[in-house]
Amino acid sequence: MIDTRQLAVPEQMLQHWQKTVDLIAEIAEIPASLVMRVHEQQIEVFATSHSDGNPYPVNEMANLNTGLYCETVIQTRQELLIPNALTDEDWNQNPDIELGMISYYGLPLNWPDGQPFGTLCMLDGKENHYNRRSKELLARFRETLEADLKILYQQHQLIINNQQLEQRVQQRTIELQKLNNRLASEIDRRNAAESVLEHNRRFDPLTGLPNRASLTETLGNMIQHYANSQQQLAVICLGPRNFKSVNHSYGHTIGDELLKALGQRLRSGLTIEHSVARGNGDEFLILLPCAASTDAAMQSLQQLTQRLSQAFEIDHHQISLSFNAGIAVAPSDSTEPLALLQKASAALAVAKEQDQPFCFFSQQTQAELDKRYQLESYVVDALRNEELSVHYQPVVSVQNQQVIGAEALLRWNNAQLGEVDPEQFIGIAEKTGQINEIGNFVLRSAIQQAKQWQDRLGRPFRIAINISPIQISDPRLVQQIDQLLRCYDLDPRSLELEVTEGVLLQDSYQAEIVLRQLRDLHVRVSLDDFGTGYSSLSYLQKYAFDTLKIDRSFITDSHSNAQDRELARAIIALARKLNLKVIAEGVETEQHHRFMQQENCDYGQGYWYGVPVPADTFDADYIGLSRTAH
Repeated sequence: MIDTRQLAVPEQMLQHWQKTVDLIAEIAEIPASLVMRVHEQQIEVFATSHSDGNPYPVNEMANLNTGLYCETVIQTRQELLIPNALTDEDWNQNPDIELGMISYYGLPLNWPDGQPFGTLCMLDGKENHYNRRSKELLARFRETLEADLKILYQQHQLIINNQQLEQRVQQRTIELQKLNNRLASEIDRRNAAESVLEHNRRFDPLTGLPNRASLTETLGNMIQHYANSQQQLAVICLGPRNFKSVNHSYGHTIGDELLKALGQRLRSGLTIEHSVARGNGDEFLILLPCAASTDAAMQSLQQLTQRLSQAFEIDHHQISLSFNAGIAVAPSDSTEPLALLQKASAALAVAKEQDQPFCFFSQQTQAELDKRYQLESYVVDALRNEELSVHYQPVVSVQNQQVIGAEALLRWNNAQLGEVDPEQFIGIAEKTGQINEIGNFVLRSAIQQAKQWQDRLGRPFRIAINISPIQISDPRLVQQIDQLLRCYDLDPRSLELEVTEGVLLQDSYQAEIVLRQLRDLHVRVSLDDFGTGYSSLSYLQKYAFDTLKIDRSFITDSHSNAQDRELARAIIALARKLNLKVIAEGVETEQHHRFMQQENCDYGQGYWYGVPVPADTFDADYIGLSRTAH
C-alpha cells in the first residue's frame, strides 16, 4: 500500500491547481477558494486563490481537532454546506469566523485508493447558500483534481512495481544459484523422513516395540515358514488386569513409563525365536513357536508372567501388575494372521471376564464372546426400556429373627433374553460405561423405598446397596448420595454401602477418599465377601468399616466342615474385638441359622430368611407383618 502522505505534487500540476482555485473564486464571486491537504496532525493550505479578501496564505498550517470546516469534510467524506456560521449553533465557535469567513461549501478530495488528500472548498465573508451553479462548478473541478491525483498515484505505483520487479529478478537470480544445493538437501531430508515414517509405520513410538501391523507381517511369514512342519505357533494377547487403576492412582505419565518398562522386560524375557509387539492400549502381542503340543508355550508364558509380576519401580513408586492372556494357535485355530490375532484378543476378553490367568481360543470361547456382544447390545437400552428393577432380600437379626433391613439387588428381565443373571451383565455395564447410570437408578430406587418402609414401620430400617469400582472412581458419587438422602429425607445411618476387595484394589487412593467422605456423611460402609480376598485384614487396618459380611463360602458347609466353622467363629470374634457388626451371607438352612445364633452373629441373610423379591412382595411379606406384630 502506497503511503500517499509522502507523495509530492509536481510544480506543473500545482500551477494548474492554482489556476483552478483562481477561476472558482472569480466565477463564484467569493473571496476564497482553497485546496487543503491533510497531514497526520495538521491541515495545510495547499493552494489558495489570488482573490481580494482571501485571508488564507499558501502553506499555512492549522492543527486538527479544532473544529475546522475542512476537517469535518475529511472525516465524514461528504460535502459540507454552512450558509452562516454565526446563526448555526454547531458552527458559531468555528475558528474561521475570526478570519471573517462565515459561510462555507466544501467537497472531499481523495486518492484513488480511498485515502484522503484533503478538500476543495469555497468560503465567503457574508451569508451564502451557494447556488446550484457554484456547487456544480466545484464538483467538476474536484473531478479534475482527483484525475490529477490518480495520475500521480499511478506513476508512483509504476515506480514501485519497477523496483519490485528488479528486486524479484535479483532475488530469482540468487535463488537459482542456490537451487541445486537446496534440491540436494531436500532429497536428503525426504529420504530421512521416509525412513522415519517407515519406522513409525512398523514400530510403537512409546515402547519402541514393533506395532500390531508389523507383527501381522511377521506372523504371516512365520505361518508360511512352519507350514510344512509339525511345529505350532502360539499367538498370545497379554494384558495387565489393573492398569486402569495405575492411571487413576498415579496419572497417565507414570502409566506411560510403566508401559515402556513392561515392554523392555517383555523383550528381555524372550528369545530370538519369539516376537513381541505393542497391541491396542495396554495390550501386548507375543508369538511363541512350539512343538506339536502347546505345553512348551504355556511353560514359556508362565515363566514370562512370573517375571512380569515382579514390582516395577517407576518414579520412586513400586507398582505391581497381574495379567490375563488370550491364546490362539496356528494352524489349528487358523492360518490367517488377522484371524489369529482376533481370536487371541477374543480369548483375552473371556479370560478377563472370567478372571482367569489365561484362556485358549475355542468354539466355546467364540460362543461366549458372541453372547457377550449380544448382552452389550441389549444392556445399553435396558434402563431406558424399563427392563431393570430392584429386588430386596431381607436382612434379619439372628437372635430374634426381626427384619431390620434389606439388601437392594439389581434384576434385568429382557423380552428376548429373559431373566439375565446379574453376574453376566454387571461386568458388561462397567465396561460399557452404563454402570454409573444404572448405579444411580439403584441408589435412588432403594433410598426412596427404604424411606417409605421406615415411615410405615415407625422405626429405623437399613438398606444395603453394592457399589462397583467404577462408581467409586466417579468424583460425584458422594455428592449424589448426599443429594438423594436429602431429597428423600432418609437418615444417612440407614444407608449401608457394600464394597468388595475389587473396589479397593481398583484404585486404593480414590477408595480411601470416598470411604472417608461417606463416613463424614454418617453413611455406613460394610466390607463384602470378607475372608475371600488377599488382604482382608490389611483393609480393616487401612479403612474404617462398620460391618463385615462373612462370605457365603464359610457358611455353606459349616455344618460339615470344621475348618469353615472355625473360620466363621474367628471372623465373628475379630469383629467383636474391632466393634464391628457381622452379617452372615448364605444362611440357607436352619442349621446355618442355629450356628449363627450360637456364635452370637448379629445379622443373617440368605434363602432361609427370604429370597430377593420385588418391592411390593417384600412390603406384603415383611413390612406388613412387622406392623401387625408390632
